[in-house]
Amino acid sequence: MRNAGGRPAQHAGSQSRKQINRQDKKVEDSNQYYKSRHFQRLLHRYEKSISEGQTPYMEADELTDIAEYYMTGKQDAKANQAIQAAIDMHPDSVDPQIFLARQRMFYGELDKARAIVDGITEQEVIYIRAELLIKEDQANEASDFLLQKMETMHDSLDTYMYDCVSIFMDYDIWDLAYEWLEQLKDVCPDHPRLPIMEAEILMGLDRYEEALPQLQEILDNNPYDSEAWNLLAETHVALENYSEAVEAADYSLAINPEDSSALLMKANGLMNSGQIREAIDLYERYLELQPDDLNVHITLSFCYCTEKRYREALPLLLKAERLATQQSDKDAELSQILQLKAITVCSLNMFYKALSIIEDAKRITPEDLMWKCYLTEGDIYLQEDRADQAERCFADALDCCPSQPEALFSIAVSYMNAEYYKIAIDLFHDVWITLGTDDGKFVVPFIANCFLRLNDMKNFLAFLKQSASCNREATFKFFHDRFPNIAPEDYYAYAYKEVHGVFPDISDSLSD
Repeated sequence: MRNAGGRPAQHAGSQSRKQINRQDKKVEDSNQYYKSRHFQRLLHRYEKSISEGQTPYMEADELTDIAEYYMTGKQDAKANQAIQAAIDMHPDSVDPQIFLARQRMFYGELDKARAIVDGITEQEVIYIRAELLIKEDQANEASDFLLQKMETMHDSLDTYMYDCVSIFMDYDIWDLAYEWLEQLKDVCPDHPRLPIMEAEILMGLDRYEEALPQLQEILDNNPYDSEAWNLLAETHVALENYSEAVEAADYSLAINPEDSSALLMKANGLMNSGQIREAIDLYERYLELQPDDLNVHITLSFCYCTEKRYREALPLLLKAERLATQQSDKDAELSQILQLKAITVCSLNMFYKALSIIEDAKRITPEDLMWKCYLTEGDIYLQEDRADQAERCFADALDCCPSQPEALFSIAVSYMNAEYYKIAIDLFHDVWITLGTDDGKFVVPFIANCFLRLNDMKNFLAFLKQSASCNREATFKFFHDRFPNIAPEDYYAYAYKEVHGVFPDISDSLSD
């Protein structure tokens, strides 16, 4: 599955597929439709009337489009206002009812959604019935259902199959999306959306290396395709090519400076390369455009904590907590929020409050993630210099973590962040030994950082010399402030000069 931080979480149904009685719009991507002159005129007319305290008369599908637009932007109150206007003006229309059914599904109220669907004729709700099956963890049954209904779609088979692909993409069911895409290729090999959909599905299947050339080909043919630039940026983030991700996002932002997806991808690239302050500015801009994106609230809170801006992190975490409790199936996210909240309040000198919050987190944390609660609890004890209690928490984390090397590495980072550098070095070495020479060498810049903090310049230089070749991104993250505008591969030479007053001799370097 794709990383939650890779792109904003979507409302179920927020990538609005137009209903089967509106075929003229279904062949368009919804985001493109929202940018069209036709829709922008509708939206302007609607918003102007609302600002004047009136509700303009519009067709049901027009008001539903506006509600779907607001839902896509996670502006629920405005979406509800628009859909209520559609219902008041057109009580027998299908479109608002289908919108309401999808909205109920998003809030996890499947019985209410099904009750709405049952009141509509079968032909009009093929897609929503399939989505209900998906929400009930019956994705294969949904695919079988759509295959059965395909027999009645001969006059619009390409449109129908495109929508079926889109449904499984919307719910991140990438294997079935791929199967339907292959069928769409057979029926309509020249469908204009095939290349971009195939690239996104490959990304969803974690086949990023295959998606990369496909996206580059799309951009060779149309360098102004902002969607492709955004997907390319996301692919580079997944492949840990962070500078390339930032560059791709910049191309998208040159096309549209307010593109929220591009802002998010650039922020992710900067954050992962250690440029936290720059990333914070972009996350803040993103939340101005998408104020209810839960994942970005969590990520930005983490960035604030990394920068020790705890007083700014706390209100953001409180909002994130409210958002998570309003959504179904968000226990993992809520646990993460509570853990960050515990760290934050502890840093604001509320130690016992922090321990209480961790206990709240444990009560809702899935079993396979419980080790992270113990890890955070250990962090809190380390902040208070209670090393014995911290050690017991870390032992609990090791006992219940499905991956011992992952837990061991996380504990090492905790000790490093708490300035227990000697313990951290030993643990990083344990990780290296456990994983083996090649897989474990990513810890080298972490060890180099610990030796630098201990002012052990001999060992610092020894590990820094290997650092860029072992883990370039972490090397940059730890040392780019010390060596600005210098490539990570050259950090060793400049650090050597800081210590010895001269650059290292090339022949000596080769003999080392």
